[in-house]
Amino acid sequence: MVIVMDNQDKDNYNNLEFGDIIKINFSLPKGHEQGGYRPGLIISDPVTQKELNGIVTVVPITNSTSSFFTRVNLDKYNGQIKGDILMDQIKVLDLSERSYEFIEKAPKEVLSKCNIIFNAIYEKMLSS
Repeated sequence: MVIVMDNQDKDNYNNLEFGDIIKINFSLPKGHEQGGYRPGLIISDPVTQKELNGIVTVVPITNSTSSFFTRVNLDKYNGQIKGDILMDQIKVLDLSERSYEFIEKAPKEVLSKCNIIFNAIYEKMLSS
């Protein structure tokens, strides 16, 4: 089931949760950034989203696959979305200004892998 949210429904972002997969426009990209209308994984929580009036933290999902350590592959799960979650391309987007579609919830195993990668990236930065 796909739910399309447009600017008239902009307060519906309060229903998004950590682990939701949505389709949203990531444009305008620079360099090697992912752009265009594509799936993304929400990695922020509803409380923060509400306090920040629809600002969410999202990581893009690409339909290509790679064994690079900052990617989490979705292909072996029975979801609608296939490809890799790009944990090294975290974006902050304003859902009160962008249309998006809720697609599905990511499996808990995927979220666990994403959390490990996220922590590994940022723990290294904190210890530098």
